[in-house]
Amino acid sequence: MNYQSTIFSKYLGDEQLLQLVSDEALISKMLQFEIALATTQASFNIIPNNAADEITRVLSQLKITPADLAEGTLQNGVPVITLLALAKDQLSEEAKIYLHYGATSQDAMDTAQVLMIRDVMEVMEEKLAALIENLFKCYNQYGETPCMAHTRGQQAIPISFGIKINAWLHPLQRQQQRLVEIKKSVLWVQLGGAAGTLAVYPDKAPQLIEALAKELNLYSSSQWHTQRDNLCMFTNWLAMLSAVLGKMGGDILVMSQSEINEVMENGAGGGKSSAMPNKSNPVLSEALVALARINATLQSQQLQAMVHINERDAAAWILEWSAIPQMIINTGAALNHAITISANMKVNTAIMKENVELFLQLNK
Repeated sequence: MNYQSTIFSKYLGDEQLLQLVSDEALISKMLQFEIALATTQASFNIIPNNAADEITRVLSQLKITPADLAEGTLQNGVPVITLLALAKDQLSEEAKIYLHYGATSQDAMDTAQVLMIRDVMEVMEEKLAALIENLFKCYNQYGETPCMAHTRGQQAIPISFGIKINAWLHPLQRQQQRLVEIKKSVLWVQLGGAAGTLAVYPDKAPQLIEALAKELNLYSSSQWHTQRDNLCMFTNWLAMLSAVLGKMGGDILVMSQSEINEVMENGAGGGKSSAMPNKSNPVLSEALVALARINATLQSQQLQAMVHINERDAAAWILEWSAIPQMIINTGAALNHAITISANMKVNTAIMKENVELFLQLNK
């Protein structure tokens, strides 16, 4: 799915993460699920080995485009049915019987989504580590510089600039640790069959789920078709990370105001104005604030997906298909901007000190 316009793809998007949550990625991960399912089923003699081998060979080479699935998704509400039909067209009569054996569309789509999220987490971990490293450098260079604290928008007392940097840095470090724990609750395989009972192979279901999870390098779990709390935990992490970066952007917006002029988000200059060429607008910090607000709104959408009625509720499920990828892209864009700011920020230490001295003179 295309979640970004081309015009705003660099300012409000992340091209790398867009690829990881694209239609093409979803198709690839669904095929990966089907191959892993057939492989593990054959290992338990649920399906014949030769059928599993054929499924693996054919699906590994199968080329399916998003356009191939569009009409079928309109008709069925999910792309899996058409994907399976296209795959079966390339399989022998025997093998096609065992493709997707005992599984349901939600198993394929949920597991595919989890596999995409795993790829996303790896990229975000790298970006987050780079940002934290940059902020440590800022702290080491400017942390002792005296500046004014502001409470409720008004000057309070002199502090060090390091206090402000730590207000950005420490929550990011906590987000790093939270992600380690979240992985254990989010990166779960999904396999439940028609209504979550795995009725086709009840005696071997627990062992099959365990083997499928191992094959895909995911955590084993009983089916969670209607239990969307762990996905909400991940999207809340995205919303929280965006909010931390939004706080950083908001602080820089205030400190970069012309009357204060303590910080410039980009030492090489900011965004230009079509009417006032003298201006250097803090456009990256503005984006950090906006993206934080957008993700906060999308998190409320994701929470509504938890109201998942009975054993499958597509009206709730569909909400995730737009919220999760967009939140991922928004967070990636915010991380990119924060990395750029933290690497290029110009700190006017002399003006910071002057503002402190003026405050002390006025408050003798």
